Amino acid sequence: METNISIEKSYSKERRNIVVGLSVFFLTFLSGFPFKATKVSAANETIYYPVDYGAQLNNPNFDNAPIINNLINNMPPSGGVIELPAGEMWIHSPIKINRSYVTIRGVNAGTRSNIDPEEQTGLTHPGGGSKLVLGNNCQTAIVSERRVGAPRVSSIQLESFLIQGRGTDKGQIAVNIEQDNDAVRIIGVSTINVDTGLRLNGADACTVRGCWISEVRNGLLSVGASQQLLVANNYFGTQPLGKSVFLENPNWANIVGNNIYPDGHVCLEAIGANDCTFTGNNIQSYYTGAVIIKGNGNLFSGKVQALRDGAGNWKSDPIGRDGLYGLIHVNGNDNHITASTINSAQPENNTRILIMGGNGNWVTNTKIYGISSNRKVVVNGSCLDTRIVHSASSLEVDKANSNTTIVW
Repeated sequence: METNISIEKSYSKERRNIVVGLSVFFLTFLSGFPFKATKVSAANETIYYPVDYGAQLNNPNFDNAPIINNLINNMPPSGGVIELPAGEMWIHSPIKINRSYVTIRGVNAGTRSNIDPEEQTGLTHPGGGSKLVLGNNCQTAIVSERRVGAPRVSSIQLESFLIQGRGTDKGQIAVNIEQDNDAVRIIGVSTINVDTGLRLNGADACTVRGCWISEVRNGLLSVGASQQLLVANNYFGTQPLGKSVFLENPNWANIVGNNIYPDGHVCLEAIGANDCTFTGNNIQSYYTGAVIIKGNGNLFSGKVQALRDGAGNWKSDPIGRDGLYGLIHVNGNDNHITASTINSAQPENNTRILIMGGNGNWVTNTKIYGISSNRKVVVNGSCLDTRIVHSASSLEVDKANSNTTIVW
């Protein structure tokens, strides 16, 4: 038998259920209402579609950057997502991300090389997917501007679109994160026909993954200082006076599983590097100095191939380094080259690995083959405690007056 108290509790519960049910109904109705501006996804992302605000596709004379910038500036404190549609979105001024929690996301990168163009109705450039196309007077596609005294920017994400410039001689940059930053993520982005693909300043915990940064002069330039940078599973292809991957003062960087192919004069360069890992990369180069590591406590393990041109000639270095510089050039303390394979078509008297300076550097379990040479490993006379283990015989090592240990 129900008491008055239990009956009142039952009625109260029913009223609450009715109120909750009506609230859910109205929220569901409103979420499906065709507002012009945005939608909120199941993951509570606020998504903006630039074409709903007047952006135009496939119109070379229209500047879409001001529309996108206005959307970014008016996002809530939690940020939001700019969704780029398939097609060419031309910009004649930079897209500026001077705040945190901003994502720019495309349908896909749609990459097709200019070497293999495909005719497509209504498109100026090859490739499908989402594309930002720079006008002649636009020097940077996406920038986070350097602002003295401003806070670091955090959690900027660029994903699944292509950035197309006007040519590698125009000084254009696809992505330039000038402001010190945390947790920037660049995933599945392609760049083509720009001077520099990605330029990052003061990047901490940054991820560059699954990108195609090719047909550019420079690939990735990480300047200033960085820590815990992850560059994984990307494709880099640059020009003779450019660098594919350049790191300035990195700490604890992981450069893993990348394919770095010609024609840059440097494939991988890290200066002031400490405790970094360079593993599983496939590096091909026409020039001496393909890999340069200057710093302490770094690990290198991968594949390096020194190539000749189609006529069978070894190319002269575009910046004037001679054959003694080393296909791999190391300077610092306690660096370790191990479990690597070096296939060299360099001339016989050229250096494969040069330990230029420092103490406690090791080369172990590394196969060096191709054209035979008595300079597979060269150790500068000032070096101390260098060890060459299961990598080259004493006849293939030039150790000068250093106290190098060789185990063959």
